[in-house]
Amino acid sequence: MAATEERIARFIVETRDDAVPPEALRTARDAVFDCVGVALAGAAQPLGKMMLELTREEGGNAEATVIGGGLRASTTMAALANGTLAHALDYDDMGAFGHPSVALLPPVLALGEKLGVSGREVLDAYVIGFEVAANLSAASHYVQTERGFHSTAVFGTMGATAAAARLLELDVEQTVMALGIAGSMPAGVVQNFGTMVKPLHAGMAARNGVLAALLARKGYTGTDIIFESKLGFFATYVGEGHYDLEKAVNGLGKPFLLHDRLVIKKYPCCGTNHSALDSILSLMREEHLSFDEIAQVSVEGLPYLSHVLLYPRPKHGINGKFSIHYNVAAAILDGKVAIDSHSDQMVRRPGVQEALEKVRVDVQSRWDPAYTAAPIETPVTLRLTDGRVLTRSTNRHTMHGTHEDPLSRDELVAKFTCNAGLTLPPDAVTRAADLWLHVDEVPDIRQAMDAVAG
Repeated sequence: MAATEERIARFIVETRDDAVPPEALRTARDAVFDCVGVALAGAAQPLGKMMLELTREEGGNAEATVIGGGLRASTTMAALANGTLAHALDYDDMGAFGHPSVALLPPVLALGEKLGVSGREVLDAYVIGFEVAANLSAASHYVQTERGFHSTAVFGTMGATAAAARLLELDVEQTVMALGIAGSMPAGVVQNFGTMVKPLHAGMAARNGVLAALLARKGYTGTDIIFESKLGFFATYVGEGHYDLEKAVNGLGKPFLLHDRLVIKKYPCCGTNHSALDSILSLMREEHLSFDEIAQVSVEGLPYLSHVLLYPRPKHGINGKFSIHYNVAAAILDGKVAIDSHSDQMVRRPGVQEALEKVRVDVQSRWDPAYTAAPIETPVTLRLTDGRVLTRSTNRHTMHGTHEDPLSRDELVAKFTCNAGLTLPPDAVTRAADLWLHVDEVPDIRQAMDAVAG
């Protein structure tokens, strides 16, 4: 095996439990809590109901719980379903490689139930998977998005495989094989953003991680140079000359990235909207502004948003999640952006067209080769009917929900309660919240999964 693959595998296999810093475990616990909540909400959505119906038909052995579905399925099918449900609303966390938890958590929950592991072991595997995927992503210069590949699908598949390998206690050679197998599995193109397929990208990444690790445990083999090969993972998904293998390995656990690189969302839409929404909504609150007092909103400085926010005039709710024009319009019209903002009815209501006419977005449509990350800020300008001009720019890396300004415990619980309440009755929501808030103390993850079975 080559050096890169072996070093990554050794990190997955040999990192001691006590090497994971407490702040990483706390962040993982909060992320897991949040992800389970959004999965429960996802089970109530149209695409979630379709996935649950398919899972009932194709689910296989009853090894693992499908969240909010009232059914059990095989580990691979449960991972597929739970990953899709958790990403259904685009309300799940975001961070170092797109959407971490929707790819990482379903594999370890499905395998965790099968193996009867503790909540602490689930968190440990989640952290290891995050670190592997985050470092692989750091090596890529973010070019995969320009090439049309969804980061969650690409790096999430490898992180899911790492997490599954950790939980299954694969050895180094088996783990290299699992990564080699997984290297042929990433799938997800950006053009499917704003459709039901984007959530499926997360589900496929989760399922593929389970499948690759289980195959490797059986002795199934793949290439042992999946990262170093000129025909391998990086060369294919990122492109020759656009990645740095040293970055993929030198930063593993030095330090752990999870605490600083995970953002828990406030709005159920693509995270690229969020800093602009923060700026607009905070100005509206501070100045007590109504829709009629706003003449125009300008959003500027967007060097890559046209590659992911694809719908200036969305036709339905899922489109709306990937439209900065619509989300800004909804914010000034309603003073909020919430789950019901992205129903088909809300996107098509008469007042939206008037609001959209007030929105101006300056999008740089050509990708800047020197630009290697998501935008740090998206400045906004509000021009008011009384002639005043208000400006604000919210830093994406310090906005509310980041490690610099995390959601409070009350905010996390309120979000979970709202999301879980779309599927579970109130008493079940309370029980589930109590268990998942302290999932690190749960001796058998099956106990926590029973609470969200639906």
